[in-house]
Amino acid sequence: MGRSMRILGGIAARLALVGATGVAASPELSVRLAEPDEAFTELFANRDGWLGADAIYSIPLPDDSVLWAFGDTLTGTIRNGRRSGMRMVNNSFARQRGTGSATRVQFYLPRGDDGEPASTLVPPGKEGYYWPWDGVVEQGRLLLFVTRVVSSGEIAAFGWQLVDQSLAEVENPQDDPADWKWRELPFPYGRFAEGDEALWGLEILRHEDWLYVYGTVRRRPGGPRGLVAARAPAGALTHFNRWQFLGANGWQDDPRQVFELAEGVGTEGSITWLPRFGKYAYVYSPPLDPRILWRTARSPVGPWSEPATLYVCPETGWNPRVFCYAAKARPTPEADDGLLVSYATNSFDMRNDALADARIYFPRFVRVRLGEVAPREGAVPHGAP
Repeated sequence: MGRSMRILGGIAARLALVGATGVAASPELSVRLAEPDEAFTELFANRDGWLGADAIYSIPLPDDSVLWAFGDTLTGTIRNGRRSGMRMVNNSFARQRGTGSATRVQFYLPRGDDGEPASTLVPPGKEGYYWPWDGVVEQGRLLLFVTRVVSSGEIAAFGWQLVDQSLAEVENPQDDPADWKWRELPFPYGRFAEGDEALWGLEILRHEDWLYVYGTVRRRPGGPRGLVAARAPAGALTHFNRWQFLGANGWQDDPRQVFELAEGVGTEGSITWLPRFGKYAYVYSPPLDPRILWRTARSPVGPWSEPATLYVCPETGWNPRVFCYAAKARPTPEADDGLLVSYATNSFDMRNDALADARIYFPRFVRVRLGEVAPREGAVPHGAP
């Protein structure tokens, strides 16, 4: 089947999903406001112990608190705008409680045998370390996607290799992460060959009776990434033989036949339901680009709009080595037209720049307000006879 026929087939499959709702497409959305949320960012600007991290996934817990999951994490102390005693662990967690001015964030750093901070989750009996992705709580258990990584162990922005993926199943996610009881469930659908890469878990979205799991694929070495989708029945995420993958002609069983819903996307991102507007927002950082982009759709699998700029990270102006990445959005409880967007900053000379400038390498947050675009004068509304 030619590429044009695959595209038409995929569009038809996704339009069939949209059409099943019987709802006409809503107007395009606009960004009315996008500005740094200094107060929320300050909650993560710790001065001792936990000093910054990337990945920045948030997972609601049953007691209305939020679990934050981080990748590579810097530890030590900050004095006069510099980090000292800086070390790195490869994953860490925090707990957010309260709302508004009462919001508090508690960071967790278990100690290793040497008494120094250590990663919370460690691959059992395997080399390398884990980077966490998105997760969901099902039947009281936290199911968290983790990717195993190997590297030289140096503090550096690059120089690592992805190996495989697992689900970490945590029995007691509301306890201190140092006390978690968990097991590793090998995940069969991640692929990490240079020209055949599939990375899953950038978002888990509950929709009707399904859990939608999003990932990215890369079809050739160094090529662009494409957004892809799978789903599993709610309550059966760990039953991998029940997963379905969205292909060109609809849902099917072959993970290699996934259809790319959007191209040129980042490794991480988020898909967020906006009930006020009846749309989903897909937010992500394109590779090594100061912009945070977004797309919208009426269905959780598209068709997605063309990308538009949501925000431009100002930190890249600090010096030519700084870059931004890992953008994600989450709804704001205080406003139904808003998003809270997080992103990370880093440097191509991570060790030296993160040491000398404590502003680099910790979560930053942007408050976004959205609105509908008014139709052009004389335009025929969508769906009008």
